[in-house]
Formats: sequence, C-alpha cells, structure tokens
Amino acid sequence: MPYTDGERGVVVGPRGDYCWMCLLRWHSGAVFNSLLGGAGLYVVAPEAQRFVWGGPYEQRSLIWRSRWVTSDGIIECRVVLAQPADPHTAVLLRRIHAIDGHLRMRITLDILGEFGNYAMSHLSSVDVDGDLRWVGRSGPCRFRWTEAHDAKLGEDGSLHAVVDVLPGRDHDLVLEFSDHELAEVTI
Repeated sequence: MPYTDGERGVVVGPRGDYCWMCLLRWHSGAVFNSLLGGAGLYVVAPEAQRFVWGGPYEQRSLIWRSRWVTSDGIIECRVVLAQPADPHTAVLLRRIHAIDGHLRMRITLDILGEFGNYAMSHLSSVDVDGDLRWVGRSGPCRFRWTEAHDAKLGEDGSLHAVVDVLPGRDHDLVLEFSDHELAEVTI
C-alpha cells in the first residue's frame, strides 16, 4: 500500500516491509528496493511464522494500518510519513498496537542508499536519557532511528530487534532521514 508526504512516497508490502522508497525526492535513488528484487528494507511484522495480513487507510488520510491476525492475537501498525513535508528531511512514523493478545514483533532495518550502492555506515547507538537512538549514514543520506530500544547490529550490517507488545501499551518507532545533519530533537 502506498502512502506519501508530498515530497516522496513509500510502498508497504504484506509482511510489514517498506518495499520501495526513494530518498529524498521522487526521482532520487531508492533506499528500500525489494519491490523490484533489490536490497534495503525496513520490516515490522509478527514474529509468528503464520499470519493473515490486511488493513485499511484511515478515513480521509494517508495513514495506513497494517493488520495481522495470528493464532496468538491481532496486532496493527499505523504507518505514515510525517507532515508537513520537508524537501531535506523525511520522517517515517510507525505505531505498533496490540488489539488482542500479547504478541512479539520482529523489526529489521537495513538502509541501502542509491539502489543498494551504499550500505549503512558510521553506525553508533546513543543513549539519550535512557532512550537508545541509532544514528548513521547510507551514502549521502543521514538517518536516526528512535525507540528501537533493544536493536542489535547483525553480522550482515543490518539492525534487528524484537519487541513485546501488550494490549494498551503502544510501541512507536521513528525513522528520520536527511541530506543535512539532523537537528537534535526530544522525542
């Protein structure tokens, strides 16, 4: 399902993956490219091997709600590009919400700029008042990933986390991209 902020768009696949996104403009190189069999991904999906996926757009909005039904429960993930759009910065927001049951979500982030020509580099984790943030680069693009508390660097260079989501306790993920230094913000 596609959604946009007016400067760029993202296509979300059925496994909770961002399968296409060009940064920082529509005509720029892709950082997520699995739609065409390429590399780069940002996946938020149930840890369960079997599930049924679907979802709607929220009425009169460009907010997509991925919904998964597993044998352990039902979970949703709201996905949106933050508004107002900025030609130099993209902010991708994801809110994971358990509707029924205690579910574990598997999260993977592998930003590969310019259609896979640039791997993530200059990676570091920064603790800001108990909140772990990952920062890095992929080619000319800088990024910051917030609220991925337990993310670990994998042998393949991607970041991985597993999040337990309980009903009534949402989990937010914020991924910022820019072609400039990212301003320090309190999230």
